[in-house]
Amino acid sequence: MEAFIISTFGSKYFGWLASLVIVLAAGWFMLPTGYITLVQWLAPVLGNYVRPTFVMVNILVVNPLGNLLMVAIWVIAGLVGGIMSGTKKGGILIAFMTWFSCIAIGAFCLIQFLMPILEGTISISMPPIPPGTSLADILSIPLVQSFVSDLPGLLSSIGGGSGPDIVGLVMSVAVYVLSPLIIAIIGGIVGAVLRPKEEF
Repeated sequence: MEAFIISTFGSKYFGWLASLVIVLAAGWFMLPTGYITLVQWLAPVLGNYVRPTFVMVNILVVNPLGNLLMVAIWVIAGLVGGIMSGTKKGGILIAFMTWFSCIAIGAFCLIQFLMPILEGTISISMPPIPPGTSLADILSIPLVQSFVSDLPGLLSSIGGGSGPDIVGLVMSVAVYVLSPLIIAIIGGIVGAVLRPKEEF
């Protein structure tokens, strides 16, 4: 019985570890060109946490219709976690822990990114855009494209005299932040179904 409990814990632990590594590695090495342009532009001024912060933003704020690459990465991570866990509950737990771990890492990176600015140790002065890059690269970022597509609706609500639709904007951001969790949970359940846990 004790060996079974250890085995169950081990499968969830290694499933979480594998899922987290998949998400972080893919997010780091498959960062969209627009974010890379921002890193090259801002890192010389704002420091080493620029890339990790943008990586975590790209990982965690996902428009399912506009960022199919990150959707695929979260599906794969969920599948791997579910397969390694072998149970639907385990797949859901691993998906949640992977997503929550990314939230924690993203919060840490953001704090480290903002700390020098808040402490005043860095003077904010925008450097020139690096040679060979352009603002078009930045506009190609999936999150920016989603914002641009939502902008007409936001402007029309302001022009109508009702003020900006803050609730709608917050809900859109909430949907984008929760999308990776939902996608990973679905992947985890499918992975558990593909490889049911052995009966003892």
